[in-house]
Amino acid sequence: MALKTAWNVISVVGLALTVHAASASTPTPNPAPAPKPSAVNPPAAKTAAKPATRNEPKGATKSDAKANVKADANTDAKPEPKPEPNAAPKPTPDAGPNPDTPAADAPDEHDAHAQPDPKADTQPAPDSHANVVKSMDPEAALKLLQEGNERWVSGKFENPNTGTERRQEQANAGQTPFVTVLTCADSRLPVERVFDRGVGEVFVIRVAGNVVGPHEAGTIEYGAGHLNARLLVVMGHTKCGAVAAACSGAKLEGNVGALVENIRPAVDRAKTSTGADGATLTSAAIKENVWQSVFDLLRTSPELCKMVKSGHVKVVGAVCDVSSGKVEWMGEHPWQDALVQAFIGRDTATANAQSQDSH
Repeated sequence: MALKTAWNVISVVGLALTVHAASASTPTPNPAPAPKPSAVNPPAAKTAAKPATRNEPKGATKSDAKANVKADANTDAKPEPKPEPNAAPKPTPDAGPNPDTPAADAPDEHDAHAQPDPKADTQPAPDSHANVVKSMDPEAALKLLQEGNERWVSGKFENPNTGTERRQEQANAGQTPFVTVLTCADSRLPVERVFDRGVGEVFVIRVAGNVVGPHEAGTIEYGAGHLNARLLVVMGHTKCGAVAAACSGAKLEGNVGALVENIRPAVDRAKTSTGADGATLTSAAIKENVWQSVFDLLRTSPELCKMVKSGHVKVVGAVCDVSSGKVEWMGEHPWQDALVQAFIGRDTATANAQSQDSH
């Protein structure tokens, strides 16, 4: 009985070894189940001595298993290096461009649909008319008058700044003239139309014969100083009745006689320079009277002399033909610099004398 039991144990162990060798050398898709052992189980010591192994793929040899274990040991021994902060990723060889990453020079798809920056294309708002006038130099102001007069003469006038909006603007914000014009009160001389300008652009002083006294000088000081109109035009005109009256030598009554007395020096100079009389004398006296008005203005207004000397104000003479509407520009007074210097010096000397008398 004991011999039979030992034989059975030997048979079971041999069969198990045979099956293990066959499975290690040649894999089978579906290995046959091991035969049921007899009532006697294999020794527990052999079962416990078998080491635990990784799940190897079927068909792998023992040498392959050892190589894998060694490789895994080396991999586990060397930890992966930590990436450096702000370090660019290293390119992968032969990886090619990543279709999910846009090229450096390619525009972002969001840019195509992005709304444009309103500040980028917005032009600066136009400056106010008041600021334009303040920054306008006398030459620019003179050019505006010349261009406007050309339109008036040709009948292609534009009547700028004459609408309701302009009138309301000047009424609310205040007048902003760029030029002061001293001229005759003759009704055939509509100043704004002659220069094709609009509301609030021309500060006009009109008096018969375009003469200058303290009231006219004070008004001009207001236009040049307070309103900042840097150009002053003293303009006579053809067929002027006041100049013609002064040339006739007739005795005039009332205040008209006092007014004409301001024109007589111009008539005397015209007679001396031309030796003419009648209409020719009147024509020459009209131009001389423009210079006379400039002379009287500088003599009467030390404030204006200072503005002229500093270059803040430019004074030019002109004569308008009432038949054609054309303005003849005469430029600055030929003695302007000497007159300004003389009148400023006289004013300074007078102030010093008055100061000494007060002590």
